[in-house]
Amino acid sequence: MTDTLADALPREIARVSAKRDRWRDMAAEHPAIAMGMNMTIAIMQAEIDHAVRACAIGDVVEMMAALDSLRGYDDND
Repeated sequence: MTDTLADALPREIARVSAKRDRWRDMAAEHPAIAMGMNMTIAIMQAEIDHAVRACAIGDVVEMMAALDSLRGYDDND
């Protein structure tokens, strides 16, 4: 079965959103490292927002770019 863009992008949005949430929790629990983490959290949020907007308007080129950006995040917290 082939994985389509319409399948992959929402899955990546959910995966990176979960990572963002984990990082928010870590930042709240460890204020000493929160400043550095907050920058990355903001970037993650911007890329998630970009992906959601691309899906909402159906812009395939932007959806592909967003998918590529989101796939750049690993799950090694």
